[in-house]
Amino acid sequence: SVTAPSYNQLKVTWKRIADITGYELYRKTSSTGWKKLKSVTAISCTDKTVATGTTYSYKVRAYKKVGSKTYYSSYSSTKSGKTKLSTTKLTAKAGKKQATLSWKKVSGANGYELVRATSKTGKFSKIKSTTKTSYKNTSLKKKTYYYKVRAYRMVSGKKVYSSYSSVVKVKVK
Repeated sequence: SVTAPSYNQLKVTWKRIADITGYELYRKTSSTGWKKLKSVTAISCTDKTVATGTTYSYKVRAYKKVGSKTYYSSYSSTKSGKTKLSTTKLTAKAGKKQATLSWKKVSGANGYELVRATSKTGKFSKIKSTTKTSYKNTSLKKKTYYYKVRAYRMVSGKKVYSSYSSVVKVKVK
């Protein structure tokens, strides 16, 4: 199995085989062929050389050394995984002609994008891109606004996004 314990790690786990020397873990992406990642004796391995938002495929095989010879099992089935940024929680406080918005920091994020709509099912538009974890939206009209935020991480010159937070409703005074 492949799980993502954080935005920059994938953990690969497999079942133990009795009476073997170790395991070889192989990895590939859509742009690379299969490459041996490492040999281990444990039944799991954490890959810390992954890029956020990229899908990686893994397979493993057991080996046993007998004298000067090494014998290999067949490869396991292939399992894939992808890291992503966590989704943050947005909170808001209404004020006179303004809304103060804040959210929790996301590990590995380079910044955040805040979007707003004037109805719960309306079209959301980006109002701010920031590296901070708060924003004061000023010069608002006396009505209800809807906000959500998502984190992003720069990977090879492109933004890789988290999922959006839950929508927060703010009734401006």
